[in-house]
Amino acid sequence: MKNILILSDGKSGHENVSKGIIENLKNLESLQVKTMIVKIRFSFFKFPLKYIVNSKYLNKILSKKFIKFFYSYDNDHIDFQNTNLVISTGGKTSFINVMFSKLYNINNVYCSSLRGLKNDLFKYIVTINKNDTYKNALKFDITPLKINFNNTNAMNFLKKLSLKENQKIWSILIGGPTAEYKFTEDELIELINKIVQKAREKDIKVLLSTSRRTPLKIENYIEKKISKYQNIVYCVLYNKNPEKILSNYLQISDLIFITEDSGSMITESIYSKKPTITIQSKQMNPQKIFKLFIKNITKNRYIYSFSVDDIIDLDIEKLTFVKYDESNNKDNFMQLKNALS
Repeated sequence: MKNILILSDGKSGHENVSKGIIENLKNLESLQVKTMIVKIRFSFFKFPLKYIVNSKYLNKILSKKFIKFFYSYDNDHIDFQNTNLVISTGGKTSFINVMFSKLYNINNVYCSSLRGLKNDLFKYIVTINKNDTYKNALKFDITPLKINFNNTNAMNFLKKLSLKENQKIWSILIGGPTAEYKFTEDELIELINKIVQKAREKDIKVLLSTSRRTPLKIENYIEKKISKYQNIVYCVLYNKNPEKILSNYLQISDLIFITEDSGSMITESIYSKKPTITIQSKQMNPQKIFKLFIKNITKNRYIYSFSVDDIIDLDIEKLTFVKYDESNNKDNFMQLKNALS
């Protein structure tokens, strides 16, 4: 039995990446996993911490008290002496990942971009950036995630919809405006109307869900129009009623539309092995690593990416999708298994 410690910043999206790696490792090794929530005390601490962690003097000043000065956490349930691997995701966990690894002589894995840290501070770095050339980079085509698909729940949900046998279903998953994808409210309304219209022409039923980033004006608009959208058979307005419905949507849908701002929903859809179309905003400037991610998954035909203007004339039947194969990463997981000292 090997022991793994997840350092979590409390963000479910980050934690699910660490858990996704661990779920794959469980196929290779018997594991016991514990999670520690870690919070950097002040955001500006990341600037001195980057200098300190990169410094050759780190080992001379490192102590539990030193770490506690920069981070708050509860470690009463952690036996560091018998921990075989530390793993974390997200920039604010990187420094404490290194410090615990150095202090207790534990191998460590980090799942994010280095943001100026030296690569040799980690045993392995999990990355989706094919341009990362350092020797300890484990390159994945998409981020490992823990996905909780439950066939029984999905079938019960499908039964609840009371649809005829072999009814085709599309899902529309709406994120919201970000610094990279500047979706306007009118743009989001337009894409919903166009997809719903296209589905209605093909006698396809629609499942729709917003997210915590979706502007309230959009949810109010959908709420007023929902009775006119006769082919929308289920709708979640997340800011009004935050129902966690994504896994059921993915499992029973024949096609998924996702606004391209949401990398986590795109990744989950790829793992569901369902045809996926992402919708771009008219104004967009994605970060380099996310742009590369979209480029890679479209090149592999896990998804297709289109603009709002493309939707009406889109000939979906001519699109050929490739189902994601997790075994592509088996060599990476074997290396991670070997890190369980």
